Amino acid sequence: MGEKLLYRTHLISVTGRHIVPAPGRGMSRVAPTPTPAPPRRTARVPSTSTRASARVEAMASSSASARFATVATGIVPPLPDDDADADAELDVAPDDGRWNLAKATLAAFPERYPTLTAARKAVRRGELRVDGVPRKGDYRVAAGAAVSVVARVSSGDALDVRDLPSDLPRLEIAYEDNHMAVIVKPEGMPSVGDGAWNAERALPYYLRETRRVEGALSRPRPVHRLDAATSGLLVCAKTRLAMTSLSVAFARREPKKRYRAVLAGAAGGWESGSEGVADAPLEGKPCVTRWRVDRVAPCSRHGRVTLMDFAPETGRTHQLRRHAAESLRCPIVGDFRYTKKSDDAFGGLDDRDGLFLAAVEISLPPSATPWINRGGEGAFAGEGEGGDDDDDDDGWLRVRIDDPEKFARRLGGVVVA
Repeated sequence: MGEKLLYRTHLISVTGRHIVPAPGRGMSRVAPTPTPAPPRRTARVPSTSTRASARVEAMASSSASARFATVATGIVPPLPDDDADADAELDVAPDDGRWNLAKATLAAFPERYPTLTAARKAVRRGELRVDGVPRKGDYRVAAGAAVSVVARVSSGDALDVRDLPSDLPRLEIAYEDNHMAVIVKPEGMPSVGDGAWNAERALPYYLRETRRVEGALSRPRPVHRLDAATSGLLVCAKTRLAMTSLSVAFARREPKKRYRAVLAGAAGGWESGSEGVADAPLEGKPCVTRWRVDRVAPCSRHGRVTLMDFAPETGRTHQLRRHAAESLRCPIVGDFRYTKKSDDAFGGLDDRDGLFLAAVEISLPPSATPWINRGGEGAFAGEGEGGDDDDDDDGWLRVRIDDPEKFARRLGGVVVA
């Protein structure tokens, strides 16, 4: 816990499993200076078999050897007897008396690969060695052969942030460990995509390399999405374990997310503390958003504006923006897409400062982060004075940031998430 990261606008503190900004201690992030990135080239996307072959060759090369390591060894057992009551996945009965490589992998490493599908994926990734020689999926393995698993244990080199385009919005790091990171995506930048710069493409320029961790990804990847116009917290995986556990958690809608927005207007006598639920279906699908008013402020353009917390329970496209505009009848300031252009009083043309919507807090359950030492070790976050000790022993990882500065400007005062 003594290791620190410096941030562009926030110094993030770790208190147990709570990650919160320490107010009044903004610093500039010190970028790493590894070997500059090579020029990017546009190339045809290779087939799955071609990528697998290239992966095997990469793992065998001396230049990449430091990124791979033997993580398991075993001996291929004898083939099951024809009349034995063997597991259906292992009962291969081949004519040549040899195992299929994936089934031999499953038999040799039953605890590592609980299913044949998992073993096949390891073979496709080029991780199997038979008597020290890399083998592909069509190889037949004799009983008694020594098999080993060679897996990636380090990511690709971190890239130099100075090589990024000067006009590209910068990322901030709210939390990072060897398996995952939570970044602050700037508004206007897509989470993912092809061709143009996006958050995924920029991640290697900001995040630390993952070293000596089995299943390290060559490059970090987001596990969910934020609209390009929305700023805020984006969870990214750096290892296969993180990609799997986080993706499952998001698919089950287990993480708790909180967004902040400035709405044009204040309907129904809203005041601080007013709350409710917007549950109008979108595209015929159930859609639920819980909302709570933080404060209402006068506004020369809109009469009044409302600072609101949103907690979505579903994840439909533009859910918060549509519920604000269509259900609450108070669109988010700057949302020209869901505001009639003729309705100038309600923000449709008021896009001088972009969309006033930000993802400011996310909470991940223990099942989504099984690698985290519940004593708080392993994170790269900086130490600070801030912190929220409520529910400190429940095992959830909570990351929280302040509202964007433009929120306070529009509301005419200091705003803290």
